[in-house]
Amino acid sequence: MSEISVLEIILKGMAIGFLAAAPTGPSGVLVIQRTLNKGRWKGFLTGLGVSVSDAIYIMITMMCLSLVLGYLEDPTIALVVKLIGCALLLVFGFTTVRNNPLASSKEVKVKKDSLWQIMLTGFGVAIVNPLVVFFYMGLFAFFSLPVDDFTTGLKLQTYLFVLLGDFCWWFTLSTLINKLRNRFDLRGLWMINRILGTILIVAAVAWLTMILIKL
Repeated sequence: MSEISVLEIILKGMAIGFLAAAPTGPSGVLVIQRTLNKGRWKGFLTGLGVSVSDAIYIMITMMCLSLVLGYLEDPTIALVVKLIGCALLLVFGFTTVRNNPLASSKEVKVKKDSLWQIMLTGFGVAIVNPLVVFFYMGLFAFFSLPVDDFTTGLKLQTYLFVLLGDFCWWFTLSTLINKLRNRFDLRGLWMINRILGTILIVAAVAWLTMILIKL
């Protein structure tokens, strides 16, 4: 089994969850609108609904990785997987930079203001985007978390910390928007997308450079 510390699992897992949740599409727009219109905690609960969807996709990602990563002892296959990971990060980086949250700004209506319905709408907006699985795969590869080589306990820890990173993003976003409610609009969200997308692109290019240097 690969040597990896619990601290490394915590930091990398939370980074994956945080970065995967951060590019702000329809889910992020909904959380921001709820925070501005109904307050911080209802915005955060909407984010928790999104996290339930993410929890499903994180599990699918880890199952897929467990099936695929066993073949990485072959250097050629390992190289191909790393290059695919770079490509995925680049694609999601460019997609995030170009994503216009103003086009997704229509509020999802909830007839009753119950907590369960608030979470359910967050879940509904997020679950229709299964492509997020490929984003998770790229991030797992980028952070070199060999889940195929993990014990069941380490896999569970990794899963929980990725999910915790996801929670942290929605808590951070709803808290920040609540504090800036008088100075924030969807154009500010567009700028956040551009910054996050640029970070993903730079990380992918740096990763690709390191791969090529080692060839």
